[in-house]
Amino acid sequence: MTIKRDDARLPPQANPKCLKPISPVEIVVAHVGSRRDGCPKAEALDALAEFSLAEPALEAAIASRAIIEDGSVLRAAQSASASWADARRALALKALGAAEAANGVRPRADLGAVALRTLYGLDMRAVSPSRGEVRCELLRLILLALGDRFTIHLLRPQRSFSFDPMSRRIYLAFAGLDSGTVLEADAALLSSAFKGPAGTLADLSATLIRAALKAEEKGAAETKEAFRLDGFADSVRKLALHLETRPYIGRVAIAQVYDAGLAAGLALGTLDEFKQHLAEAAREGLLDLERYDIAGPLDPNLKERSRLRLGRDERHFIVNQWM
Repeated sequence: MTIKRDDARLPPQANPKCLKPISPVEIVVAHVGSRRDGCPKAEALDALAEFSLAEPALEAAIASRAIIEDGSVLRAAQSASASWADARRALALKALGAAEAANGVRPRADLGAVALRTLYGLDMRAVSPSRGEVRCELLRLILLALGDRFTIHLLRPQRSFSFDPMSRRIYLAFAGLDSGTVLEADAALLSSAFKGPAGTLADLSATLIRAALKAEEKGAAETKEAFRLDGFADSVRKLALHLETRPYIGRVAIAQVYDAGLAAGLALGTLDEFKQHLAEAAREGLLDLERYDIAGPLDPNLKERSRLRLGRDERHFIVNQWM
């Protein structure tokens, strides 16, 4: 599949593979640890059935000595003060790579906002952005994809603002909805990406945990297969050949190639993993990478997402003029 556009941008691309793996033992420990007086084994199995975890997960936790079996009662080696609901939320934040948001300055950080930011790779400085901030950044990127006439007005991130009726319709359409609220649009985006209900905090937490469990299973299977660097480089070359980052000639922004690859259905992993493979390919002479060292406009978000450390230097572009 090839991709060719009249401008340098695609609409925001969801990456459901953004989650960090969570092991079954972590979930067992979190549940048992939330019970200060211990947890009967039967009750633990009932609670963990929500995540399709059975007795082998409990046995693994006991074998690792993270859980102590006291007759028919289970106790965590290190008890936690959090409730099971808070423990689930903390696990979901960990899966999103934002474990610090569970205990930071804003302990009630919006899980949905963090999930949307991570799912779409939004470049936001806040550890736990508000839902409004995330929606506004998504809307900005949606409008940027409309073409060059909008670029000058939208290059820099905007302050959070209230959606007017037109903004709301655009956001709902992006989520695949004809009508509804922006909150329902948030849930639709998350539900579609992570394959589960996302309308409430409890539902979203459980959906993220289940998806992170699957990521752990897939990760274990994928490590058995050798990664072919030459095949990766060949796929990147073919993809970059049909892309352009205006006004630059012969080079394409790294994050733009990554977004296009996700849109084409390529298994590129996270953006950081993609960059690591690019660096390896460059060191082996399989790809040429260039710096952003010439005058010219470049979306700050695209520039930052494309930044790749290579030794003491950094790169932002993949060269495609000789491909």
